[in-house]
Amino acid sequence: MAKFRSILFLVITIFFIAGETKAQIINAVEFGRNRLQYKKFKWQYYQSRNFNTYFSEKGQELAKFVLQAAEEELPSIENFTEYGMQRRANIVVYNSFIDMQQSNIGLGINWQNTGGSTKFVNNKMVVYFNGDHANLRKQIRQGIARIITDNVLFGEDLGEFAGNQALLDLPKWLTDGYVDYAAENWSTTLDDELKSEILSGKYKSFYQFAFENTRLAGHAFWYFIEERYKKENVTYLLYLARVYKNLNRASQQVCKKKFKDVLAELMEYEDEKYNNDISRRKPYPKGQAIESFEVTQRKDYYRINVNPQKKNSSYALVQFNKGVVKVNLYEDFDVTTILKYGYRSYQNETNPDYPLIAWDPKGTRLTVIYAQEGHIKLFVYDLVTRIKFPKLDLTEEFQHIQDVKYMLDSRTLLLSAVKDGHSDIFTYNLENDKITQITNDVYDDLDPTFVSFPGKTGIIFSSNRPGTSAKGADTSLPSHQRYNIFLITNFGNKAE
Repeated sequence: MAKFRSILFLVITIFFIAGETKAQIINAVEFGRNRLQYKKFKWQYYQSRNFNTYFSEKGQELAKFVLQAAEEELPSIENFTEYGMQRRANIVVYNSFIDMQQSNIGLGINWQNTGGSTKFVNNKMVVYFNGDHANLRKQIRQGIARIITDNVLFGEDLGEFAGNQALLDLPKWLTDGYVDYAAENWSTTLDDELKSEILSGKYKSFYQFAFENTRLAGHAFWYFIEERYKKENVTYLLYLARVYKNLNRASQQVCKKKFKDVLAELMEYEDEKYNNDISRRKPYPKGQAIESFEVTQRKDYYRINVNPQKKNSSYALVQFNKGVVKVNLYEDFDVTTILKYGYRSYQNETNPDYPLIAWDPKGTRLTVIYAQEGHIKLFVYDLVTRIKFPKLDLTEEFQHIQDVKYMLDSRTLLLSAVKDGHSDIFTYNLENDKITQITNDVYDDLDPTFVSFPGKTGIIFSSNRPGTSAKGADTSLPSHQRYNIFLITNFGNKAE
């Protein structure tokens, strides 16, 4: 049975980690696994009943949210897994993915705990902020689910962990999928991804699917168990697999068939479900094909951005190939690489949030924002002169930029960016480097776009604010409200 604990919303104690000795303890890593660092991290932490939350400079607001969100989410995950977290867990909060890329924390470290330095195996999680608190909360749930799942399967101390891991040989897709399912049982985004994979016809068996797409296959398996064999059997099946140390015996007791037959049933069930879904839908209008690209595990294309001028067929996109990122401009049959960075590697942590691309209204300039060597950089590429100008570094102004577009002219950019742990809307004048903050509160303001109506212009954006007059003080946290669409007409701080 789960060991329940009351949620503790008030931070009990704040400790400041200072001094060279403690910094060395926190950043100690295994030989050969150091990351390149472009800045020094000065760590502090908050402590509550169940968590230590570590944060660096300008991360105090994020740490407050993470600590309270973790305490909120813990009981539901304990209830689902039917197991209680036995010791205080450590959460390291990064202000952005850029910071997480250059820190050694998370690579086999000794964690500082109350009373001294202790080597823990399964009590740490690392999260980062991309401007969306809903995404951050999901990372927290995944981290808690991972800690509890590892404790359930392998134990809590080093010796017990090693022994159980050797005896219990569960597929990685099975355990990773269970963690993801515990954090979020299913979503429309996952359903779209699974539908595309199943209907692609690429997979002859579930094992091939799991090899190509481990996390999605594992998540889909546990959701299938919920759909076909009841939700309460999800945790029961994992429990039996741990006790019997045999997936076939566990499967036969829960599903009344062999494990391989359950996997075959999953593929047939999903194929039939999605084909039936397509047959009931009305035909949709098809657009004109521009180009086709072959996507593989090591090569991908994303953020395709078409020139806003209808008579111009040029477009830009981001290409990822074995760790190297390129921004390519396609003009008729000519391809120009206007940005290239990264290094060729089969195991490369690529920033999922950059580069960002935006066309100006005339379709003659292309703004690119990217992250390199711990810095947020911007340049404008002129298609007429074929030069880049200006070349700017926005690291001091923003911790993260979520989205970029142009206003009515080619001089002013419209940004959704993170400053001091809050996602707000800004304008940036390229001629005089002037930054104007449009919104300023604790709520997430994402994906802004300049719009024009008869007699009215404004900025339309997505936000989790509870209403147009919602106020947020320094000590308040982002709401649990779903995202809605808001409009600012006077460029003040009140949305419609």
